[in-house]
Amino acid sequence: MTEIGNPAKALEAAFRRIAAGPMADLPIVNPALAVEAVGFRPWQGRWVGVLITPWFMNLLAWPEAAANGSQKLVLPSGDYECQPVFEQSIGHYLAASLFSPMAQFADQAEAVQVAEAVLEELFTSADKIGESGLSAKLERPLNRRGFLSALLPGEGGP
Repeated sequence: MTEIGNPAKALEAAFRRIAAGPMADLPIVNPALAVEAVGFRPWQGRWVGVLITPWFMNLLAWPEAAANGSQKLVLPSGDYECQPVFEQSIGHYLAASLFSPMAQFADQAEAVQVAEAVLEELFTSADKIGESGLSAKLERPLNRRGFLSALLPGEGGP
């Protein structure tokens, strides 16, 4: 990943502009939250991490060639369906919704804690899921909604 640097700062700048512009004062915006790129790391020619905004939390993979229709993002824990997205200032990327809207989060620290836990699970090998500390605590089936809600504090999560 020497040619393409970590996109975290560019993602944050782009989505802060969106937060201050088109999203400002919309009812789905959680005013307790801010835009923050969490845990971006190189993975198979892309940078993968979680983007928190006051209106969504998405898994992102950047860069991505222009594409139509959903794409699979292959991570150690499995394959994830992502949608190709284009944002003028950052180009093409893949996104998978984790939470939207963000009303269930009390503050930024809680959102970051969940984003970090999601990344820990996504980058845990599928054969080790259930052995890791967080996975072992999950009492619900590992469907997407049960998995994500189990990560929320006060819902059986961290």
